[in-house]
Amino acid sequence: MTPKTAVAVPADAPAAAPAAAHAEAQRRRILDAAQKCFITRGFHAGSIGDIAAEAEISQGLMYRYFANKRALILALIERQLRHDQASISEMPAASDLVDGLLACYQQWARGEVLPIHGNAIASVALYAEINAEAHRDPVLAEVLRTHDKQTSAAIHAWLRQRDLNLGRRVDEEGIAGRTLLLRLLVEGLAMRAVRDPDLPPERVRALLADAIGRVMG
Repeated sequence: MTPKTAVAVPADAPAAAPAAAHAEAQRRRILDAAQKCFITRGFHAGSIGDIAAEAEISQGLMYRYFANKRALILALIERQLRHDQASISEMPAASDLVDGLLACYQQWARGEVLPIHGNAIASVALYAEINAEAHRDPVLAEVLRTHDKQTSAAIHAWLRQRDLNLGRRVDEEGIAGRTLLLRLLVEGLAMRAVRDPDLPPERVRALLADAIGRVMG
């Protein structure tokens, strides 16, 4: 029987995993606090001090994780991308999607934040803030464009696979159009909830059903 070769284990190995988990929990706590502050105060009015107070940590500790507010915004966008990728892979059936979007419209219309952790469009205010800031910050604008392309690519891939599963002929141009329609539908619905919050639910549902029917092909 061949003797097993001893493997050297770093002295700090047992502490590495808990330390990493603690650091990730701190980042999440700070990002949750930043998201809340940006929703209620806006990017420019919400200060590092406000965010630290909301997270119940010192400003010094804040800076160990995020150098400035831009870093926080970029981290929120990255978290949004991860949320989008996960939600696209779990897209519901057409009827459930219609009901879900109608419920989103109604909550947005009431000025509520959707109970979806890590989702920027859960708050119309935060979604608008991110897009407005991108007009002033070319670095942020480029990150947003990259994020947008990745999200659209994920939706396109999901619709393509759905067509394949249904035995349909794959039409890449048609799928690209359906992908764009879904993006326009969700983002436009958020803005419409702010500008026109009193639309009759049955009218919104009927229009959503028609649009989602087109998206699903």
